[in-house]
Amino acid sequence: MFYIYQKQKRAGIEFTVNLTADEVKNFMDNNLFLDYPELDPNNYIVVERNEAFKNATYDSSTNTIREMTRQELIEEGIEIQLNQGEYIENKKLITVPQPTSYHTWNSVSHEWDIDMNGVKKTFKHKFQAILLEKLFGSFEYKGKVFQMRDYDEINFIRVKIALDIASETTDIEILKEALRDLEITVTPDLEEKLKNVMKSGKLKEFLKSLNTKWRLQDNSVANISLGDINQVYLKWILKVITAQNKYTAIFIEIEKAETVKELEEIKWS
Repeated sequence: MFYIYQKQKRAGIEFTVNLTADEVKNFMDNNLFLDYPELDPNNYIVVERNEAFKNATYDSSTNTIREMTRQELIEEGIEIQLNQGEYIENKKLITVPQPTSYHTWNSVSHEWDIDMNGVKKTFKHKFQAILLEKLFGSFEYKGKVFQMRDYDEINFIRVKIALDIASETTDIEILKEALRDLEITVTPDLEEKLKNVMKSGKLKEFLKSLNTKWRLQDNSVANISLGDINQVYLKWILKVITAQNKYTAIFIEIEKAETVKELEEIKWS
């Protein structure tokens, strides 16, 4: 398809020829102006392409037809789609840089607005996610990595309560049942030891030395002493308190911040 454009700022199409180059050569003696002898080819630009330019202009510096730039469209009074941060003044395209990704463009005032309360909420959510990861992420103890989700905490509490109750009982059968619940096999030898430590008042310390099966973060199962399980839970609680105190301090910093720069300088360290 051939488009014959006028050499003008707003280049219009003078006429078209719906033929291929070979067809023009064979049927028109290679003369696109064959049917328009009154036109001077020097006053026009021939463009071969599948479709016409949307807003064509003649570029005298290159003697070609091209699409108008956005600025040229504005100068010619042709409506363009403005991006965020752009407006037109005296037929000039003005671009205002966005201060931060949290600013939104006001197309009426031609300024970047910011909702600091909304931005602060975003930062609070960001640090809440870090807090939850600190609270319920993995926890390493003696080379083993424990998972500390909310449902895992129930298991830690179960062991602690079982230890507390079992260490105070004087009924060997109740004690044996409690140990079986913890998947600890009570052999005759273990039963005899339990009776002896119950008499000596050292039952709780002895129970802490017993191993139970515990599922780790990688889903492997390891033998962990009841005492170590209690230690893991204690250290995790202390970690939780530290993390919550840190989040509280960050929350206060967020509330005090007056600019996005101040908010971005807040780090969890």
